Amino acid sequence: MKPKFVNVKNARKGEYKKVIEQIAGTGKCPFCKENFKYHKKPIYVKKGTWFLTNNSWPYKNSKYHLVILGDKHKEEFAELTVKDLASISYLVNWAIKKWKIKGGGLAMPFGDTNYTGASVSHLHLHIISPKINKQTKQAKVVNFPIG
Repeated sequence: MKPKFVNVKNARKGEYKKVIEQIAGTGKCPFCKENFKYHKKPIYVKKGTWFLTNNSWPYKNSKYHLVILGDKHKEEFAELTVKDLASISYLVNWAIKKWKIKGGGLAMPFGDTNYTGASVSHLHLHIISPKINKQTKQAKVVNFPIG
């Protein structure tokens, strides 16, 4: 059985779902360095084998939706090394400082995509900061699916 790098059932509607369906047909991981051609945004900074970019298809109500990706295919949290975690930490802090992010959340789906809700099995970390409702001065809800 060939590896499953994307889970079409977990892809959101519209253009994103069409791209994930196309990727599924290739049988290749879209986040691995040699296949990283579907992404539409610039890479801002690299640290070690990890890099920071915008999400090409940001979640509704997010002011910032950044993604940290590694060059090497890993799917389980246990595969991360101390060096990986240091690079990820550096990139998170770089983004917070660069965009003066006042608050938000970090999410890293890991493992079986039938449990995570992720559309791509390759480990990746989301940095999400919501838009603020101008009337209430409260954050708008950003839904990040898990499961």
